[in-house]
Amino acid sequence: MRRVLLLLLPLTLIAVPATAAPKIIKVGLGSIYSAPIGSESMVISNKNSVFFRNLNNLSSDIEVVALDQGQNQVWSALIDSGVDEIAMAISLDPLGNIWLSGASALQRQGESSTSTTGIDNPDNVSLDDVSELRPDMSNIGLWKISPAGELLATYQLEVPSIPIISSISVTHSSLSIVGAIDLKPFLLTSSTSGVFGKVAYLGTAKSELNIVVRNPDASSTIYGSSSETIAGKKVAGLRDGLLMKVSKTGSITSVLRSSATSGLRSWLSGDSSFLTSGPVIVGNKIETAITKFTSKLLPVWTLRLPGSGASQTLSANGNSYLAFTSRGAIPGITGWKPTKPSLIVLTFDSKGAIKAATALPGLVKPLTLQYSSTRGVIGLASASDGTVSIFTLVSR
Repeated sequence: MRRVLLLLLPLTLIAVPATAAPKIIKVGLGSIYSAPIGSESMVISNKNSVFFRNLNNLSSDIEVVALDQGQNQVWSALIDSGVDEIAMAISLDPLGNIWLSGASALQRQGESSTSTTGIDNPDNVSLDDVSELRPDMSNIGLWKISPAGELLATYQLEVPSIPIISSISVTHSSLSIVGAIDLKPFLLTSSTSGVFGKVAYLGTAKSELNIVVRNPDASSTIYGSSSETIAGKKVAGLRDGLLMKVSKTGSITSVLRSSATSGLRSWLSGDSSFLTSGPVIVGNKIETAITKFTSKLLPVWTLRLPGSGASQTLSANGNSYLAFTSRGAIPGITGWKPTKPSLIVLTFDSKGAIKAATALPGLVKPLTLQYSSTRGVIGLASASDGTVSIFTLVSR
């Protein structure tokens, strides 16, 4: 009898399920606060939330506003050179300085032109933003503002036509900018003292560069999309999500394509931890994908959710966060059945399991996600009427 029991014991252990049932998450409610009118994006500097907006006045000035944790204005700065300038992207350096990049009609101070490298093969894709800008705004503008709101430096680089800036990333001594010039996607690097490198074109108008991360070794990690061959990697879907690394000299060192059969994909958000998100469109079906990669561009975990495609990601405090426009029920989440596209933020653990869900009633499109040591995750999002609000994941 004892021998029979010993034989049965291993069989009993084998019969135990290898995985537990998924945890059901109840959606919580976040907090929403008023943002400065017309805010286009935000960063966190010295515990302050810093916003920028472009003023539609005679000289197209840029306004930068800082709010403290109580939503009180700490300072306001006006970038006004007397000629047109428009900010399109914002970032922060390790010292808390705010950096803006965009298009500028500023006159050059000394020689600032550079030669360009890359592929010259544009097609008929158009950018709506270009037609709204004056044709003489053919400088890339770069502005540095201190954590106290003082304009520390203004730099500009003349380029062949109006630049559209998608993203900027800054380290202690250098920065990377991505966008499009003459519909061609480009990468531009510079020192923080305004010494620009060469404009490197990375494809044609069939590719788009959405996010750049400047790495400590002066290389750049870029997130975007492409419907053409890039560095020998052919398109697999109608349009693929694109993740690539580019050396400090502007040469592509590695490329990863994320595809859907007969579908459109794009990475709209990404960070230094290789957490990224973007839409997956196949026929009439639209989903939002979030994927965590290793530094070698290998997927760690991934998930697709019903959404409109608009999304922002953030890696902070040991977690991964996804803010996205949801269009329907989410598996494993209770209390979430939107009747129209609505904003929700999901919190993931290191293995990609959902550990929290936060609803933000009235908000629709996420604009940015940031992390504050005192307030936790804080973001900026717009409502269906275009008004912009600040949100946090903690209820009041």
